[in-house]
Amino acid sequence: MTTTIDRARTGVDGAGLRVGDVSWSVEGALIVDGVNVSVAPGTVTGLLGPNGSGKSSLLRAIAGISRPDRGSVSLGGQDLLTMRRRDRARRVAVVEQETTTDVPLRVFDVVLLGRTPHKPADNDEQTALDALGTVGLRHFAERDWHTLSGGERQRVHLARALAQDPELLLLDEPTNHLDIHYQLTLLANVSNLGVTSLAALHDLNLAAAYCDQVVLLDGGRVVASGTPEDVLVPDTIRRVFAVECDVHRHPRTGRPVLMFSPISEEVAAKREP
Repeated sequence: MTTTIDRARTGVDGAGLRVGDVSWSVEGALIVDGVNVSVAPGTVTGLLGPNGSGKSSLLRAIAGISRPDRGSVSLGGQDLLTMRRRDRARRVAVVEQETTTDVPLRVFDVVLLGRTPHKPADNDEQTALDALGTVGLRHFAERDWHTLSGGERQRVHLARALAQDPELLLLDEPTNHLDIHYQLTLLANVSNLGVTSLAALHDLNLAAAYCDQVVLLDGGRVVASGTPEDVLVPDTIRRVFAVECDVHRHPRTGRPVLMFSPISEEVAAKREP
């Protein structure tokens, strides 16, 4: 599927993301520790790591939802941390893991919320419909939000984010609740948008298949970054995720395909304190 949303501002104006030495703590516990990340304009970066590694916290800091203790975040050379909320919402869209509401809404109304930072604009309704078309749900426009499955809601939230016409798209586990067909379709859509994107992902194979680069977090710190081929290697996977890993090549795409098995008893013994 392709989108008819106007991308004149995205991927071609130098709107790359730069995260410099960002740290964030909660009640004295350091959650994100001196993280540096660069995402080139129009590319997709996967944010990987085990549970509790700081992926979601870093996304929230970049989005301005949580204020980091120190560090800088810029998009196209402009400081996102000091930017006015409305101005930031015109440039940055977020798809979180779980978002719900008790308010009775049509699917179209949910997607139209993405146009709020730009209102009033003549093309708001058409942009919302185009965004629904991008995720394959244009025929759901008049459906009641509360009748949707979890996977359908996740796709609607992506449409809402696309309706913002963002320069930066932040996604926190966007494939949650989706079956394999829509996992692949959603990430293929994201990779074809030409929008600078940073996505927290659990599935390393999805990251290997669709990300231009990956950043691996552990304990709130970056332990590796680069192309999937450079980062998703057996030694690093064993050290961070405590599993054995064999890496093969996909016969159609040439991308890495990872096969996992439990860590050996010998290695597990060495990891014990």
